[in-house]
Amino acid sequence: KNIYLILAVFFLISCSKEEKYNLDISTVNYNLNVETGEFKIDWYKNYKSNISFSKNEKERLNKLIYKYSIENLKGDNYVLGKETLIMPNFNDEITLKKGNQIKSKIFISTQVNLNNSKLNEREIEIFKFKQELFALLNKNKDFEKNMDTLKIAKKSDKRLFL
Repeated sequence: KNIYLILAVFFLISCSKEEKYNLDISTVNYNLNVETGEFKIDWYKNYKSNISFSKNEKERLNKLIYKYSIENLKGDNYVLGKETLIMPNFNDEITLKKGNQIKSKIFISTQVNLNNSKLNEREIEIFKFKQELFALLNKNKDFEKNMDTLKIAKKSDKRLFL
């Protein structure tokens, strides 16, 4: 009996363990691989930098994935709202990976907001995930330095969007 109890407890502990996910974040201005810390601004002198995430930061980012059930998403997921959007419509793209396998991609219009956009419940959850994700990222000193570099780069931004 004790062996079955020990096996049952071991099984429950191993099943409840959260899996680790990787995130790639791509905006119109930069790309960030959270796992490796690689940060790129391709259009600004091929700028590359590295962001160091502590173990605690990576755990908090992973918990965020579970908080909003992002791990359950499959394929491409769009948060665009129902209203007519002004063109061009740029999307922030968040790619969820398990190891090297892409589980899902999230595309969130930069014109969407919670107050005016007519989002369904799932879209609201995804949008809140994005907000909390960037709130966590903005607390990282290396990320903050790269955002300062981006501000400088945008002053000389000569890209043309049609």
